[in-house]
Amino acid sequence: MAITVAPSRPGFTIRAVLWDMDGTLMNSQPFWDEAFVARTRAAGGTPTPRIVERLTGASIETVRRLMAETGAVPDWTDPAAGALFAAIADDVEARVAAAPPLLPGAERITSALAQVGVAQAIVSASPRRIVESVARALGDVFAVTVTGDDGAGAKPDPLPYATAVERLGLTPAECVVVEDSATGAASARANGIHVVQIGAAKSFPADPGLIAVPDLASVTPHTLLWEEWWNAPAGSAGCADRAATARRRVPAGSAPGAR
Repeated sequence: MAITVAPSRPGFTIRAVLWDMDGTLMNSQPFWDEAFVARTRAAGGTPTPRIVERLTGASIETVRRLMAETGAVPDWTDPAAGALFAAIADDVEARVAAAPPLLPGAERITSALAQVGVAQAIVSASPRRIVESVARALGDVFAVTVTGDDGAGAKPDPLPYATAVERLGLTPAECVVVEDSATGAASARANGIHVVQIGAAKSFPADPGLIAVPDLASVTPHTLLWEEWWNAPAGSAGCADRAATARRRVPAGSAPGAR
């Protein structure tokens, strides 16, 4: 089932929402930082603050390269690097499974979209086992997961989101992406997918295919599915004003979470 929300452009239909995971649906970055520091130190490395800062949003390959920079492994391609990454991922998976650090609004919005029949996907650079732990915590409402284990590259490469769209059997025009980073937004926009960006400001201010909202708790089905967002000209009213207008014009009870 798809939802078409009062389109002014004939045939406009959003059939799927593609979610970034870390920083968007949850915040496990402290888990990665702590596990990386503990494991690389135990292996004889020196994880400096500058190295640890670069872990945010990093692909599996990048994390292995950073491990080599600490001196914990001789080279990122060495089998020892694979074993050390697996140990770090084990630590993170255990903590995520024990207490998923979901961000406020994550369960509400993913459940609301599932209830109205919109397909959902997670597109993340994290290992599959961690992505699947988060998917379970959110009720297994995701039709597709694209992970760092799938060989689909790392954002801003367009391939991760292109892979999700292909697996869903849809077109980019039928999807909306929710992201918190410029690299993720760039990956989605390279495919022509509209983006709702979590954060105070748009990464690409002149791009009418990207809107910004303050936080995940601000996202409603109408934010994601209302076609009027995507027809507003660049440089028009700010996101806060447009969001307020949307809330006023959406009748109470018209869609789950639309309040």
